[in-house]
Amino acid sequence: MKKLLKEKSNWIYVILLVGITIRFAFYFFGAKIYFGSENLFSGDTFAWLSCIQNLIHHGTFTSDFSYADGMYFRPPGYSFFLMPFYFLSGFNVDTTYKIAQLAQIILDGISIWLIYQVMLFYSKRLDLAILCSLLYCFYPFVIVWTPYLHAESPSVFFLLLSLYLLNQESKKYSIYLSGIALGFSILLRLQILFVIPAIAIQLLLDKKLFKWNLNNRLLIYIIIATMTYSLWPIRNLMHGKLVITEELKNNTNWSEDTYNYMLYIWSVKTDHNPQFNQIINGQNVSWPKESYLHEGDSLVLSNLAKKCYACGRGFSNWKYSAGLVKKTIKENNQCTKDIADTFKRLRNEQITDNPVHFYLIVPLSNLKKAIFKDNVYAAKSPTVNLAISILFFFRTILIAFGIIGIWLNYKYKLIPVNFCLMILLYAIFWYFTICFVFRNIEIRYLLINDVLLLIPASITTIKLLEKLGFKINLS
Repeated sequence: MKKLLKEKSNWIYVILLVGITIRFAFYFFGAKIYFGSENLFSGDTFAWLSCIQNLIHHGTFTSDFSYADGMYFRPPGYSFFLMPFYFLSGFNVDTTYKIAQLAQIILDGISIWLIYQVMLFYSKRLDLAILCSLLYCFYPFVIVWTPYLHAESPSVFFLLLSLYLLNQESKKYSIYLSGIALGFSILLRLQILFVIPAIAIQLLLDKKLFKWNLNNRLLIYIIIATMTYSLWPIRNLMHGKLVITEELKNNTNWSEDTYNYMLYIWSVKTDHNPQFNQIINGQNVSWPKESYLHEGDSLVLSNLAKKCYACGRGFSNWKYSAGLVKKTIKENNQCTKDIADTFKRLRNEQITDNPVHFYLIVPLSNLKKAIFKDNVYAAKSPTVNLAISILFFFRTILIAFGIIGIWLNYKYKLIPVNFCLMILLYAIFWYFTICFVFRNIEIRYLLINDVLLLIPASITTIKLLEKLGFKINLS
């Protein structure tokens, strides 16, 4: 071990070992506490796997044959990620899940090495590369999503893989593989799509980079990535419907009643809870005061909540998922349509009669949550809640360090300014979209943004350490 540590370039392997150990420890001992369940998957996981099952066994990529839009459920990235594990398991679902969880842990360990290599390439400084890999190694919200069977962890891996391959100029086909990796990461998590316009603007602003020829690696990179992602909307168009992202509106849980409820509640406030849980549990709903724009709105919302509980198709499926009922409403009905129409009307009234609140107050509240979130929905023990609050505070500090690091890099130029510009543009695009347009603020949707900001955050950290008198010399 002493010989290994004596050569400072070998420190990354120790960090790798520590990182993978932490991730396995969380998988075996911490995940159940954090997620409140031994089942580290959701209904979305089952739907992703169903798409591949139906493709393999029936020849059609669809999450559910019972409704037409099942074939447009979500982009196919995570479904195809699960496919090799489904084959390896002998078509056993439980074994597929276990193999996929182990694979995600190992891939996230490799991500530690990838972000190290990316930082080493751009900075040519071992200290910055080691520090950046350490930040990623111990970043709590990377760790917690590593064993959970959602697309977050693999999307980070393929994004970092694409950035690593982008810089392997001596490798003949690396640029094409990097574009494919970026395109596949977008098919895993749609928000990575904003990397493409961020790089495109970078190309337009820098005259040295702005060369429209096939020797421009960045241009090839975004073209190949766009072509890879475009296979999804092209396939959808071939099936008769142009779906560029995903189509959830006609899904059982996302029937038009629940879908329009979400659009309405996000026009009034940041979170869809506690109102959503109150509805499916048949409780009195505490609508926010901003909901009451007109005389009679109180009665309308009270009756609407009762209808949602009694006969809404989407709400019945959420009640079933929560174990509150034994049967669901299978077919669309007039009640579901009436619920949807009422929520649409109420949302439109928020836009027309309360525009400042809709266009400014709620989005800014979303932005506050995106950066300063300090808790989770589900109530846990006081000790766990305190630990989670500390982790969220650590996340906020690193976001601040990332933004400050972009400014510091403009001054000290420790890594290419254009690379930091891409990270900044991505952050701006995605924060604006999720806060002002999409409005569903879940921290996992911000994981890519968090990871990219760790790169400039390492610059802030090292400058702070130097300011405090710690001289770091790993050269």
